[in-house]
Amino acid sequence: MVSQKFGSRLYSLCRIDLNKSIFYESTEAAAAAAQQVAKATKKTRDGWPSTISNCKRLPRPEISFSGPPYQASNSNFHFFSLLPGQGEGCVMATNPHGNAAIYDADTQSVFLLPPPNFRKPSDSIAMSVTRRRRASAPGVNREDDHALYVINRSDGTFDFEFFNYCRTQVWDYPAVDNNWYWCPLTRLPPWLGDVKRVCDSGANVVSRPLAAALAHSTATIYLSSKDGTYAYNVSTGIWSRAGRWVLPCKGAAEYVPELGLWFGVQGDPENCLCAFDLSSCAMADSGPALRHAWDYLDGLPDEWSPIERHLVSLGSGKFCIVTYCIYCPSPSSDEELSVMTEVVTVLTGVEVVHGGDGIRMIKHRSQRYNIENTRIHCVL
Repeated sequence: MVSQKFGSRLYSLCRIDLNKSIFYESTEAAAAAAQQVAKATKKTRDGWPSTISNCKRLPRPEISFSGPPYQASNSNFHFFSLLPGQGEGCVMATNPHGNAAIYDADTQSVFLLPPPNFRKPSDSIAMSVTRRRRASAPGVNREDDHALYVINRSDGTFDFEFFNYCRTQVWDYPAVDNNWYWCPLTRLPPWLGDVKRVCDSGANVVSRPLAAALAHSTATIYLSSKDGTYAYNVSTGIWSRAGRWVLPCKGAAEYVPELGLWFGVQGDPENCLCAFDLSSCAMADSGPALRHAWDYLDGLPDEWSPIERHLVSLGSGKFCIVTYCIYCPSPSSDEELSVMTEVVTVLTGVEVVHGGDGIRMIKHRSQRYNIENTRIHCVL
């Protein structure tokens, strides 16, 4: 989890034990607790249901990242991502100035990286693809090359590049043969030339990417905007039109091999975790088949409205769903405008398992983070 104190340019990274905070000891314990919640749910003094616990203090940060002083307020371009394949505790950070670094929590080491070609908004979509297996050079313990594809979701631009990296030991860094580098995509998706809209100022801007999913078997990234979906073949670098359909989720979808389905969170007004099939046999001309949609979060106070959701896959069908809620008092309220901008982050633990004729979702716990003078920047 990355947090930022208001008025500070420091972004602090800490580890949260989700097994203790939002998960029960077992699937059976979670199912039993869900039955008790269905019978009676009390609310606390501030209107939140008693089933959503409150965290008022974060663990001590492992490290803090900082940008230049003159960019302290530019929080929308501080991007953080894990590097799958490099190590469970490896976190990459980029700032608005174009600097990039990796923090390895296991070795408590910081490595500088080549600068990216574009600034990365904090809500960029990131997907990791295993590119190829490389023979280890003499004295270097290295396995696969990986590529972290980062897609800018902001209106008006379409920045899409990948970061190539390979698993190395600390003493091998920086990797030999220049295998750690950023590479922008020279071939842009066709909709940049075909589908544009005109904003109030009269300028042509690009349709905003809304969702993405990776089909590992074909090494294809499916990218949806409001105008339809295009497919990018990682091996050939070629775009193709997938159809006028759009993915049934927002942001990045996650594939769970044990269940053979892709999972994502749906947008407003639902608080739903959805499961869909992105395999070619299930898509045909109408897009991926939506198999399930479950309400993962209920009982929010009327004054709190979800504004953004993010799915974190924990493996084996377990997920942490991050929901950002904003305080919206009733029109008759005399609350100050500054209070209306208060944001609370809610983490929800869910588990999807085989059951009956298909699969079912089991809710575990939810915990909200409402920490004084601190906002949750992102959860990795």
